Amino acid sequence: MQLQLSLTLADDLYDLLLMSGEPVGFMHAACRLLSLTEAPEPLCRRVMDTLVTDDRRFVWSSPTTIGLCDWRFADPDLADVAFVVIDLETTGTKPGAGKITEIGAVRIEGLEQVATFETLVNPQRPIPQMVIELTGITPQMLLGAPRIEQVMPHLLDFIEGAVVVAHNSSFDLGFLNYELARLKGRRLGDGAIDTVPLSRCAVPGLPNHKLGTVAEALGSPVAANHRALADALATAHVFLTCVGRLQERGVTRLDELRTHIDPGHRRDRHKLALTRDIPRTPGAYLFLDDEGNVLYVGKADRLRDRVRSYFLSNVDHSRKVRQAVRRLRKVEWEATGSPLRAVVREQELILAHRPTCNVFGRRPENYCYVKLGGRGTGLRLYSSDRPGSPPKARGRKSPKAGAPARPVSREVGPFRGRSRVSAALGLLHRTFPVRQCRSTSQNEPCLFGQTERCLAPCSADGPSLAAHDQLAADLLDWLGGGPAPALGDPLERARHHMERLATQQRYEEAQEVRDALDGLTTLRGSYAALREAHDTRVAVLWRDENADDDPRLHVDLVWHGLPHSSATVSASTAAVEIGRMVRSLPAETTAAHGRENGGPGGSGASLEHIAVPQDRLDLLLAVRRWVIDAPSSALVRFPEDAAPAPHGTPTRPEAAFLEHERHDEAARREVWRQEILRAGLALLRERPMVQEAPPMPATAGGRSPDS
Repeated sequence: MQLQLSLTLADDLYDLLLMSGEPVGFMHAACRLLSLTEAPEPLCRRVMDTLVTDDRRFVWSSPTTIGLCDWRFADPDLADVAFVVIDLETTGTKPGAGKITEIGAVRIEGLEQVATFETLVNPQRPIPQMVIELTGITPQMLLGAPRIEQVMPHLLDFIEGAVVVAHNSSFDLGFLNYELARLKGRRLGDGAIDTVPLSRCAVPGLPNHKLGTVAEALGSPVAANHRALADALATAHVFLTCVGRLQERGVTRLDELRTHIDPGHRRDRHKLALTRDIPRTPGAYLFLDDEGNVLYVGKADRLRDRVRSYFLSNVDHSRKVRQAVRRLRKVEWEATGSPLRAVVREQELILAHRPTCNVFGRRPENYCYVKLGGRGTGLRLYSSDRPGSPPKARGRKSPKAGAPARPVSREVGPFRGRSRVSAALGLLHRTFPVRQCRSTSQNEPCLFGQTERCLAPCSADGPSLAAHDQLAADLLDWLGGGPAPALGDPLERARHHMERLATQQRYEEAQEVRDALDGLTTLRGSYAALREAHDTRVAVLWRDENADDDPRLHVDLVWHGLPHSSATVSASTAAVEIGRMVRSLPAETTAAHGRENGGPGGSGASLEHIAVPQDRLDLLLAVRRWVIDAPSSALVRFPEDAAPAPHGTPTRPEAAFLEHERHDEAARREVWRQEILRAGLALLRERPMVQEAPPMPATAGGRSPDS
């Protein structure tokens, strides 16, 4: 608890100094931080002296006043400042859940590289295969490597007296500050320089500002290759080259550089006063303008730290968020008890207020579905923003003799980006001869059929009509992650079509196909994310750190991607409440899903197609993202289903099969209930943990698209 107290008081003192803008008396600071009207001067002096000594952000400006280290000197010339460029390799994207595996650093003095620092770090946990393939760092390489607590003192000595520089600094500093707070109860000071916005200022016009792209454009002698020292050397080259270009424009001092990168880095700091009463608990927050209109809605695991980040740095925020911060006059918040509930509450508030500065979730009615159906003869793939099955055809003629019965129309989605979805479907129509017209006539083929761009189901016989409809259904299945149709993989056919156009020097058309190909790949990935979200069944456990005397646990059940029920339990009520929550879950069987969306011939071979209401998409995806990033100790996943029979076909009589599935489902729920109870009681029995510091909150977590 002493560590937690020290860290909390240090952050509060930093806030107080930023809001004051000048040194403050130690008596005033102590009474404010300790919520005292008066206190003995020796005690206050002792407390404040401990904070100043242990945290390098602070300095005694005079015998009785405390200031920030940044205030000790006039704005220094860049050539007089020491910089340390840092790069990390990690096992994941979120501090705590992910751990550091390698550290590389380059020290710069007099705008020249003078020393390097490099070490592997034993993360004491498995490394995901994807990370091994990306970095080349294997578990065998880390067996004899030092642990982070052994590395950190040497790294701090290397950084001593320098300004930290990193490419996407919030990521690297997030991991370093997490470990520093855990080990030493402190963190690196604010004021790090991020070479992502720096390169945007000094090297505009690049296709992106990823480290590899910028380093190559600036002629770095060391290529970025996802190893810490190589990436640090590449970042150092980018930093020095960009600084040299800005010096030619008259930017020669440290604060001038920071202001040039982020013009609002000082302008909004006075708004830190709005965060004084915000708690450090999970919840959702709202930014309001002077008329009370909601500008922006967000959520955070630690509300106060997240909201503070908007006023300390605008570098990593989008244009709309920066606009919201400029217009902000009031902050409202709701504590939710657990981060998952904060995710849910954020989506509810976005739907309720439709804030202008939020990107996703404001207009779910514009999301569109991909549908298989349509009037006339022959199935058609098309997009629509109207949920529900397509309207039934009126006056449709009877099918030809021998033609199979028409299948029930289906839809999948919804998806964001109507134009991208339309382009993707247009590409499928260009590369596969499926129906495009809306005609209900059966007298003669339409123009597409006459030019052999379609199998002409409107005038086809029974077998040909069935083959066409099967192809259309196969394309919908492929979008859902199924196998490619018999005519070939859609992505390969699209690439061949693009290459053919390029060979014919029809470059504009080839570029259109390339853009549509990107949209088709994105559409398939979006549907895979929706399916994964829909299949999520997990219990989320979150200890209430504010109830140390009577430990309590927040329990949330997520069923098919959506929060189903929540409860706050103690050790005495956990068994009853968790049992009640599990029993309240709706009954289901996989057999029903297997036959629900049978293929055109009614064989049941098609995949289950998922279509959810438009206003649920953002919540489903937000819950999925949170579950992916959540620490494993907070999750208890539902036991996996037994292996299904091929194509969803029961291997025993229908009634016996359904009865077996019901028993299997009940058994797995009981196992799940016991696992939730066991994990929950273990969390409740733990001694109160020191609240470990989160990553620097300038971003929501993970690397940005430019990292």
